[in-house]
Amino acid sequence: MDHMKILSRAFRITWQHKALWLFGFLFVLAGGSSSGFRGSGSPGSGSGYQVNGNDFGPGGINWQPPDWPTIAIIIGVAVVVILLLAVLFTILRYVAETAIIAGVDEIESTEAKFTARRGFKLGWSRQALWLFLTDLIIGIPVAIVSILLLLLACAPFLVWATNAPEGIKAIVTLIGVGLVLLVVLCIIVIALVISVIEPYIKRRIVLAKQDAFTAIRQGVQLVRASMLDTGVTWLILVGVGILWGIIMIPVALVLLALIGAIGLIPAGLIYAVSQSWIVAAIVGGGLFILILTPVLSFIQGLYEVYISGVWTLAYREVASKYSALFSAAPASA
Repeated sequence: MDHMKILSRAFRITWQHKALWLFGFLFVLAGGSSSGFRGSGSPGSGSGYQVNGNDFGPGGINWQPPDWPTIAIIIGVAVVVILLLAVLFTILRYVAETAIIAGVDEIESTEAKFTARRGFKLGWSRQALWLFLTDLIIGIPVAIVSILLLLLACAPFLVWATNAPEGIKAIVTLIGVGLVLLVVLCIIVIALVISVIEPYIKRRIVLAKQDAFTAIRQGVQLVRASMLDTGVTWLILVGVGILWGIIMIPVALVLLALIGAIGLIPAGLIYAVSQSWIVAAIVGGGLFILILTPVLSFIQGLYEVYISGVWTLAYREVASKYSALFSAAPASA
């Protein structure tokens, strides 16, 4: 496998087919975003304020029972909105990921110009659903096993709830620390193994149109058959990721400074009008986040498109080289 050729080809595809940038942006925005809702309010300024026609000064007592029905409605609406946003972001993430994988493969196969419309057509497919299910099939068992192992490793620390001698407690605690470190090491190893196999699993789903279970089995077979080529690809991309992180440090600092300065202008105007630093901070901070999030998502999206492109091109070579592994395996999805 010519790794340098793959790296350069992935770069050209990323640069020339700018419709891929949209899906990289959506992928990062949906996968890395969190939804939160908060509200704030404050009484008007002055020495006192009115409630139900009664004046209460700074030293007065103004307690009223909470309006539980209203609070319940607000909480219910917030929960529904959060759930809807979670569903929307999940759909966007997997549609975008499918579009990137299928788009790079189609570009490499046909040299056709990739468009956003074509990307949504490729992304809105059964394969996107299988990608989502695959993450659940892999992620949930790994999470459960990791939590159980950590709980078992922490069991020796229960000795401190007993009346055992201090020397016994110290020895058992050292054993517990060793077990925790061992479990953490095992979890890291499992995560690394998954990070090597997962790119091929996803491309078996999207490009070979396999179901999750077949794709997992065949993805493992591909990695085992191409251990050297796949391992080198993984190591190169680890290095690319480290380099990208170093590059992003000054970029992020510049963006923070520029967008922070932009946010200070309306915040200062709001403070001049309201004389409330809380309102000014909310407006300035909200504008800061509103601008920073899409900008960083766009930049990170370019990186994600490139990395995905490298894995897709590597997969194409590996799958072609070891096609005999699946010659008798029909598509399952």
